[in-house]
Amino acid sequence: MLNKLREEMSGQGLDMLIVTTTDEHLNEYVPPHNRRLEASTVSNNSSGFTGSAGTAVFCVEGRSQLFVDSRYHLQAEQTCTELFDINKLGNEGVDEPHTWIAKHSNKALKVGADPFVMSPKQWRRYKNALGKTGHSLEPVSQNLVDAVWSNRPVPPKNEIYPLPLKYTGKESTEKLQDVRKELKNNGSSENSRPDVLLLTMLDDIAWLTNLRGSDIQHNPVFEAYAAIFPDRAICFCHHPETKLNGNCPDWDFRPYSEYQSFIKKLAEQENIKVWLDPLSITMGTRLAFSESQVYEKENPIVLQKAVKNSSELNAARNAHKQAGAGVVRSFNRLLSAFDAGHPVTEKKYADWLLEEYQKSEDYSDLSFSSIVGSGANGAIVHYGDHDSENAIKSGEMLLVDSGIQCAGGTTDATRTVILGNPDQKQIRIYTLVLQAHIQLARQVFPEGTNGASLDAITRSCLWNAGLDYGHGTGHGVGAFLNVHEGPQRISPVSNDVALQAGMILSNEPGFYETGWGGVRIENLHIVKKAEGYPVHPAGKGWLCFETLTLIPYDKRLIDRNLLLPEEIQWLNEYHDRVLREISPLLENPQDVQWLSWACGVD
Repeated sequence: MLNKLREEMSGQGLDMLIVTTTDEHLNEYVPPHNRRLEASTVSNNSSGFTGSAGTAVFCVEGRSQLFVDSRYHLQAEQTCTELFDINKLGNEGVDEPHTWIAKHSNKALKVGADPFVMSPKQWRRYKNALGKTGHSLEPVSQNLVDAVWSNRPVPPKNEIYPLPLKYTGKESTEKLQDVRKELKNNGSSENSRPDVLLLTMLDDIAWLTNLRGSDIQHNPVFEAYAAIFPDRAICFCHHPETKLNGNCPDWDFRPYSEYQSFIKKLAEQENIKVWLDPLSITMGTRLAFSESQVYEKENPIVLQKAVKNSSELNAARNAHKQAGAGVVRSFNRLLSAFDAGHPVTEKKYADWLLEEYQKSEDYSDLSFSSIVGSGANGAIVHYGDHDSENAIKSGEMLLVDSGIQCAGGTTDATRTVILGNPDQKQIRIYTLVLQAHIQLARQVFPEGTNGASLDAITRSCLWNAGLDYGHGTGHGVGAFLNVHEGPQRISPVSNDVALQAGMILSNEPGFYETGWGGVRIENLHIVKKAEGYPVHPAGKGWLCFETLTLIPYDKRLIDRNLLLPEEIQWLNEYHDRVLREISPLLENPQDVQWLSWACGVD
């Protein structure tokens, strides 16, 4: 495809072309027909870059570039070096793609990009950086990858279905009322008040409508756009004819293909004021309107969706019990087979894990493709190509990162286990990562605290040992929605979003070493109010975490001499809870026996 893409670029007078993993809905995980970065990086020896985040800069002259963060350093290096220079973001001296382009000063460059797969914030980052050095960013009228992509998959257009009120906790009608209050209350005057809110992100629309789908693998969403007016709400989707308004009487459902003509007609109304979120709308939508027509601010659904109600939290608790039982059954199956001398590959264990998950009550799907990496493969943070030929060896650690969509909840958990006997390095690294994990789980913090503060607290014990990890410590998680959800996160990157009671976040410190492997330990937590603490000097309330995930840690990898007494107490209480809450879900006495052993009851 590279040569064809260069021909298209030359035909449009472009020197470079930016291709990202995101699509028209700014999805992190995209359906097959929108996997443009993967399709455009295919070579004779590689099926392309399959990570969930990356950017390629194609050059008419010179070698093209692929930019990836630390989760995909090894994957990109192993799959894309034939055609691309790999830029490992986060490493010293490695520039972001907009900076890399801007540094080309031999001539003024014309750089193309599809505005319908970039947010305004992202677009401006490129435009500003390029403009300072005399280059220009040009919106292309058709995505150039689409123009040369032979045998492009067709859109899935799967069934759309309602999520029961017992899981959502709130009717779509009430949610619309809340959004309309925000429409009414925003703007400094009547002339600046927004008339309509436009939505691009699929999880925003699924949450607001209380509808779900399966157009993206493992994400219960459907391809759609939405427009919310004070007196009406429109959803553009693939199945408007299926009487969806029987479940959503306040919504007008129209064909997905009508969205672009709709915004063009909307833009013809000179006095219209359109609310656009610069992080979650596409630049293609933004370009349809004049500056005077745009009211730019984070859309109100982002925070409403992030703060879960009691029904959503109860569904999450139940889903995590089901998921915990599935992982326990799979670990017993794995370790029993290993002890009996039966070879088990990464692929075989991944299949077993799926089989055990599928036994869960109200199981719907995985929440993402399971990561099962043994030995050195554990160092690939988002490892996905499970080895189906070579058995996991004695003395190797196995990193398992997985989750399910189940009973109205979304789960995500990581455990690292040892097959055979661990060595001292494995025990030391695992224990230090566990200590960081417990440190965050036990943390109490005042209202107004953002994720960057908690990220540093989590890493402190690893830093003191000269260790670190390249990814964030925690991400938000949806309610039977996307496994990665904003705006909340726990990350070194400064984030103005303060954590609030009702948010769900992951806690996943780790350590990775090329050629050796990796350790990651992950639970999900609910942010909740902390009781019994003195009044904060500024009058703020106190917050803490409630642990959702119920899966034992591998006691063979824990050196309790490295843990503080309060950390050992937390660990013992956690394992007591896991045994108490998961045992009743296990029908096989051998699974119960294994769980008792894993939780320290020999």
